[in-house]
Amino acid sequence: MSRTAPDIPTGTLVRDLATDRVGILRDVLDPGDPYGVHPKDGTGRLAFLAPSGGGVEWTTRPEQVVRQQPDQTDVT
Repeated sequence: MSRTAPDIPTGTLVRDLATDRVGILRDVLDPGDPYGVHPKDGTGRLAFLAPSGGGVEWTTRPEQVVRQQPDQTDVT
């Protein structure tokens, strides 16, 4: 059984099941509403991922993040 993002340490190579992209788990948090426009509306928790070779980070739902298996070498 795969572990999902809340159980995976930051810095771990992971796969985003929503996009099938592979990257490094940077953090899992609730960014909230930084400008205070909708203080009662939260975005919920997001997993922040970065390509292992560098590039633009992306976000996904934590439940879509699983550890990348060692035999899966296709890193995007």
